[in-house]
Amino acid sequence: MTENHDTPVDREGAAVGPTSPEVWSLEHPRHGTLEVAVGDAASLRTVDPGFPEEKKKDDDNDADSATADSDPATALTSSPGFVLLRDGGLVARARKVGNHKVSITADPPKPDKFTSNPAAVSGPRVLMRSNVLDTKVRQVTFREGWEVVHFDPPPGSEAEARLADIADSPWKRVLYPIAGGVGKSGWAIAMIVLIPILGRLINPVIDWISERMPDVDIPWPDISLPSIPWPDITLPSINLPEVDLPGWVEFLLEYSKVWIPLLIGVALAMVAVRHSRKSRRIKQEWEAQRAADEAGEDEAESDDEH
Repeated sequence: MTENHDTPVDREGAAVGPTSPEVWSLEHPRHGTLEVAVGDAASLRTVDPGFPEEKKKDDDNDADSATADSDPATALTSSPGFVLLRDGGLVARARKVGNHKVSITADPPKPDKFTSNPAAVSGPRVLMRSNVLDTKVRQVTFREGWEVVHFDPPPGSEAEARLADIADSPWKRVLYPIAGGVGKSGWAIAMIVLIPILGRLINPVIDWISERMPDVDIPWPDISLPSIPWPDITLPSINLPEVDLPGWVEFLLEYSKVWIPLLIGVALAMVAVRHSRKSRRIKQEWEAQRAADEAGEDEAESDDEH
């Protein structure tokens, strides 16, 4: 057994064990137990011994890096990776979380290697959605054909609390996805609001600099270009009727960079609501089928006893 140089230590120098990763899970009736473990390299090696070790910049930072690895809050806000497991066996691994699409039937990567291209577009696959900075996983979804089923979030996590809020309040089932979709147009709204403000702050500075710049007179050469006798074509004149557009139409035409992303965000939110309803319905069908199978097994056992 090789010595592990990434063993975390506390502030007093005492060795402590690696933290456990956050695990998203799904019990699929055909594909078995699917799990997505999220965390730093040390925690992911507890479920995947072949996960590549973190590289230290220099020896002087070893203690600081180990201390940071021992703190789960620090580990999950720096650059968490993930591991996809199927019935406990490795399927894929990546250095950073993000918006990945991973096939559950692909060949697993070799030890100390990452999955080369987690972007499956067909077949049974796991879809991961993260925040903008790729520091947290927002949702993990299984997809195959028409099946769209959400993974169960890690126990005690922020995602589990959010899911509980959605389950307890029907209107939040619609509000949360819409808020997430509308947020996709926030950059356009921010630019329209911030650019005029920045212009008012920067224009006085530019005027102050331009007033103090010396006047430079450059004697540009006078070049006479040849004159080309273009033909004179008379186009027919079309008298188009004058149309007075309503004020709201003029507003939409002027601020299309706001409402188009906003419309796209709302459309994506509606798709998310539909997928959430489909996921709950499929899980209920699985539970009913599982209960029926267990009842059939119990009845068969009782018949054998008699």
